[in-house]
Amino acid sequence: MKTRTLLLFVLSVVFGVAAAYMANNWLSQQSQAAKAQAEGKTTQVVVAAVDLTPGAPIEPIHVQLKNIDTRLVPPGALTSLEQAQSMVAKNNLYRGDVLRIERLAPAGEGSTLSVLLEPGMRAVTVRVNDVIGVAGFLLPGNRVDILFTEGSSTRTVLKNLKVLAVDQTQHTDENRPKLVRAVTLEVNPEQAERLVNASSNGRIQLALRNPNDEQDPVIETTVAAVAEQPKPEVTEPEPAPKPVVRPRASTIDLIKGTSQQQVPVKS
Repeated sequence: MKTRTLLLFVLSVVFGVAAAYMANNWLSQQSQAAKAQAEGKTTQVVVAAVDLTPGAPIEPIHVQLKNIDTRLVPPGALTSLEQAQSMVAKNNLYRGDVLRIERLAPAGEGSTLSVLLEPGMRAVTVRVNDVIGVAGFLLPGNRVDILFTEGSSTRTVLKNLKVLAVDQTQHTDENRPKLVRAVTLEVNPEQAERLVNASSNGRIQLALRNPNDEQDPVIETTVAAVAEQPKPEVTEPEPAPKPVVRPRASTIDLIKGTSQQQVPVKS
């Protein structure tokens, strides 16, 4: 009994000291925040009180006010709860994130999907199956390339397109494969024409990209080619010099006794 009593007493002292330390630390932070606010070093901003998904309407229970260092206030930050009324989230917002006007959109501006589009972009939906849709591994927010097959040739016609929705789902917290029948992509007007033309005149295939691939790798292809050498000028060989034929003088043999002598004869 004495040992148990002593153990409980020690634990009580430890918990009491820990509680006192935490309370003192909290009071110190509140005091510093109040002092900084009095000196004008903090600014009151609107932050998310809960996690918000794209397209979610902003309700009063979803936001709260918080004082942060003025130097840390991002551009476009909301400073009053009234500014967040009748707005929807354009991106994922997590608890504690500062709400910025660029990440919100008025709730009355069209459908939820339209507010997720960047300025100048369009949403185009293409029909897919289990193969075209990368076996169901496509999720909103992924990036894909579009491969176009016509006859026996295949080429990449569009690159790095953002997936806005799969079927009618604009966001999901599941990472499990899910077979879908349609995929909505974010494209500009020119890309929209090329995408519709490719899906109408041939077969398309979606290729899932790594999210860290900002640029396409450069594939170096070595082609065995020999630089064309300048052809040497063909010159005709010089004719061999003709031998000089000297006219042979006419001679006659003159024999005298035992001697013989050639005597030239003038023509």
